[in-house]
Amino acid sequence: MKPARRFMAATALGLSLMATTAHADLTPAQVWDDWRAYLEGLGYDVQATQSSDGGTLALRDITLEMDGPRAMVLRIGALEFVENGDGSVDIVMPAQLPLTVDLAADDFSPATQIALEYAQTGQKMIARGDPKAMTYDYAADTFALTLTSLLVDGAVMDADTARFGLTGNDIASQTSVLVGENRTYDQSIQTGNVTYDLMFSQPENVEALSVQSTLQAVTFAGTSSLPLAGVPQTQDMAPLLAAGFAVDGTFGTQGAETQVEITSIDGVSKIKTGSASSTVAVAMGPGGLRYGVDAQQVQIGAQLAGLPFPLFAEMEQSGFNLRTPVVKSDEPQDFNLAFNMTDFTMSDIIWAMFDPTGQLPRDPAAVALDLSGKATLLSDPLDTQSLQNSAAQGAYPAEVEALRIDRLTVDAVGAKLEAAGDVTFDNTDKVTLPGFPKPVGTITIDLAGANALLDKLVAMGLLPVEQVMGARMMMGVFAVPGDAPDTLKSRIEFTEAGGIFANGQRIK
Repeated sequence: MKPARRFMAATALGLSLMATTAHADLTPAQVWDDWRAYLEGLGYDVQATQSSDGGTLALRDITLEMDGPRAMVLRIGALEFVENGDGSVDIVMPAQLPLTVDLAADDFSPATQIALEYAQTGQKMIARGDPKAMTYDYAADTFALTLTSLLVDGAVMDADTARFGLTGNDIASQTSVLVGENRTYDQSIQTGNVTYDLMFSQPENVEALSVQSTLQAVTFAGTSSLPLAGVPQTQDMAPLLAAGFAVDGTFGTQGAETQVEITSIDGVSKIKTGSASSTVAVAMGPGGLRYGVDAQQVQIGAQLAGLPFPLFAEMEQSGFNLRTPVVKSDEPQDFNLAFNMTDFTMSDIIWAMFDPTGQLPRDPAAVALDLSGKATLLSDPLDTQSLQNSAAQGAYPAEVEALRIDRLTVDAVGAKLEAAGDVTFDNTDKVTLPGFPKPVGTITIDLAGANALLDKLVAMGLLPVEQVMGARMMMGVFAVPGDAPDTLKSRIEFTEAGGIFANGQRIK
């Protein structure tokens, strides 16, 4: 998880730049101390050259350093903290603020230097309150983050090889900082449109990737908690989480459009996606990681290399949710995985690839999956060394203790599958089912329209008769007829004694 740690370092300043409860006299030094405490709370060594002139504290040569297998140094241009007459402090940034990131080489990546420029117009940032309860108000008419140079292993990556730019307008944010047992942040951000442009190509090769995206009315609301002491200076996330770090935030947009172009030896592929609205929620702390995406009215179009015609699909709603533990523990921990795709449709040209005569129903399809359970982490998933040790020993990093199918639905091409189940696993017994922990529990399955679908697949020439006969024999072993025509149902039981039953009939 080193990239995540470096990402937080690189964006730590940005959270402050884009950052209101008590009213008291606040000094420039106290505001800078708050910034320094935030960065040191992430485990970084912070250095800067300071000078004072009346009520102004000027900072030069600001550097953030992190040791580790791939040491990182972030250099920031000049900042000024200016005391106002009402007890507040202005944070003054130049119209163009340079940022430089140096990454040392490691076993997997070469030494890299990334130079960026953060530009803004109409910028205003004010800090109010006191050192224990401080508030930041930030606003700007426009803002932009641009890659100005990139060095990889000493080689210059020019504009034809690497490009990155992010621009936006009408940004406003509020950030409240409270210092108690931990240092906590409560932040909200609203912007107009945000666009980004990314391109990277392999030198001396044809492979290249470019991405252009526009997000409308971007919002963010979130909280974070940083420990006040005992933060190790390391790139691994595990010690930071163990010290008490936690973050919880949600991004939202009121429309998004992305265009991707991929160049390979096969030619150029173009992909375009869009959605009417979407949210992305991310939370991480000692209790685990939670990640969720939800999008409405999703459209996907593609012109793939080697295909003479375009592809198009859309869905009314799409979602993905993941919850997983991130800290090693001797006790089982909860996990969850969910996915849904509602009212999915494809263009006729895609259907014509495998169903030119229109034999299959083309009604909107739906897929939904919701799994939950418990697992014991035998290695720390955020500790690089721990994972490497497990892999070297041929050991599994986790053991699943229980799995529950809360919902499984597949409704497409005239057939519908529904399943649910609840199974526990005995990881001390890998003899009953050789190589696998012994399951105990039940799974139920309902299937409608399967025989009609198999008949159509045979008529279309997609399945040979022999395979369909084998499939029907298997369904006869594991399933019994349902209450309605062309329906099947099955109840699979795994007993404590190691037996497996299908609808009351022993199959093992």
